[in-house]
Amino acid sequence: MSALSGRKFLAVLVFLSLVFFLLEVSGLPSGGSHPPTFTFENGDWYDSWGFNRNYYYGNDGYLPNIAYETLGANRELAYSLGEWFRADYPRRVQRAEAILSYVQRWTEYGYDADNVVMNGIPQEEWAWNADEMAHMFNATKSTIAVGDCEDMAFLCATIYIGAGFDASIVDAPEHVALLIWLPEYPNANYYWSLSDDGRGAGWIWVEATGEQNPLGWTPPDFNGGYWTAYPLALMMSNVDYTPRNPQGEDNIVVTASVMSARASVTEVSLHYSIQGEAYQILAMTPEDSVYEASISKQPEGTTVEFYVTATDSDGNMKESDNFFLTVGELEIPGFPFESIIIGLVLGIALLAFLMKRKHTLSTPPIFTCA
Repeated sequence: MSALSGRKFLAVLVFLSLVFFLLEVSGLPSGGSHPPTFTFENGDWYDSWGFNRNYYYGNDGYLPNIAYETLGANRELAYSLGEWFRADYPRRVQRAEAILSYVQRWTEYGYDADNVVMNGIPQEEWAWNADEMAHMFNATKSTIAVGDCEDMAFLCATIYIGAGFDASIVDAPEHVALLIWLPEYPNANYYWSLSDDGRGAGWIWVEATGEQNPLGWTPPDFNGGYWTAYPLALMMSNVDYTPRNPQGEDNIVVTASVMSARASVTEVSLHYSIQGEAYQILAMTPEDSVYEASISKQPEGTTVEFYVTATDSDGNMKESDNFFLTVGELEIPGFPFESIIIGLVLGIALLAFLMKRKHTLSTPPIFTCA
């Protein structure tokens, strides 16, 4: 290490020590509380944003959802680290290398089952968000944060975005990593393009799970491109409505979680159609990152279709899937109408089989001994 780089690394440690000292008490990761709070539901742990920390997939899975818990309006400690790197390293290539070296220095790979215990039970699968990881390590006390691949990917993602880079979470077979947009980087073994990006090849791999992994090195297991990338820009999740079986006297309340990685959310709208007619638009009102609007009560038998759109100040746009429902459908908690019909059919078939078996086996079989 040169004398200049040594002094710069020392300056990093001094600055980050101040950051940790100032934010150690005031940090607000995971839905506005530190230490983070979690709720046990249906065998899994959910954070205060409503995301499942034990499972990666789906509308409420952690991938890539919890990346947004530490970005945009929710940014805190990890993002501030990125801002410092951006100010202190004006050259993007050097900045990108310094960030990866820093994360590799202050994190260590460890299995969830060996390091995460909730209510006395080791967690086979667990994901920490970037601020939770950032609060675990402390340069002044030489305390290292322990996490696995997704924990390091989320931490890197927030720091890189805070430092001015575009980032994408990589969902690879049995692995999570990160891509950053840095086409000018000279030492990558692969330069990736993303189908929805339109910028061509210039995304490089960030692999923080090993201390010696260089920036831009795509591991051999993943150089075939058989993985999915999630660019971190505008995110919409947990689109839902209540009640689940609206009746004629119920308003239909639609909610959606919307967060932007770097910009601010400027508009969230509910688009709905009654009986297949032209769509009407309602502005959704926010409470933190959850947006809400209500479709007024409709007569029984009315079909309702809706979807949600969101826009941020960078011009990013998101649109949810379409939802369909019919007002006044049979309402038996836990037993949809289709399940009842299927159950009746199976029950009748089973009864017919048993009656037939009774007639054919009405005389007990005779067993003889040799």
